[in-house]
Amino acid sequence: MKRFRSLNMRFVPAILVNGFLMLRWRCLIHPGANIRYPFACRIARGARLGRCKLICSGSRAASVVLGRVYIHDGVIIDANGGWIEIGDETTINPYCVLYGGGGLKIGAHCGIATQTVIVASAHTFERTDLPIMNQLVTAKGIVIEDDVWLGAGCRVLDGVVIGRGAVVGAGAVVTRDWPPGAVIAGVPARQIKVRGTATLE
Repeated sequence: MKRFRSLNMRFVPAILVNGFLMLRWRCLIHPGANIRYPFACRIARGARLGRCKLICSGSRAASVVLGRVYIHDGVIIDANGGWIEIGDETTINPYCVLYGGGGLKIGAHCGIATQTVIVASAHTFERTDLPIMNQLVTAKGIVIEDDVWLGAGCRVLDGVVIGRGAVVGAGAVVTRDWPPGAVIAGVPARQIKVRGTATLE
């Protein structure tokens, strides 16, 4: 097995890699899914992966850990030198992008709507004598707890914790922590109510 782990899988046809992973983990993977560094991922039995892209090169032996998830076509999940964990019964809808530089944990029973971007790292830009792309990168990590709904086109930035049962409105930019049950919206996101209560003024 060690010999197989050391092989560069870039030149192995995707359909063979995906077939191996389906047998190994007893899950469903679209023949056109692009999974790089497949030995660095762990997938729960019953997971369903569409025509997505997984880049599993990161800081852990299993840098991408997927529960019994449903990942739609066009999704990009990139450990980006860190790690990503997604819990059971969570759905990642088409064209979402998830980066795990500082560590990204998404709980169970979450809904991540189309075109959401979650980035667990950030460029610094204080120095003016260097191009921004040559400056340091911070990576604090992101935690999205169980039963969270992120509306279409959300942006979740590094260092954020979103509490259990929270709802994030479409197009919101989340820049700080939010407690369980919060309903937030806007740019930057602000709390508009708590689930089960009247709207805040």
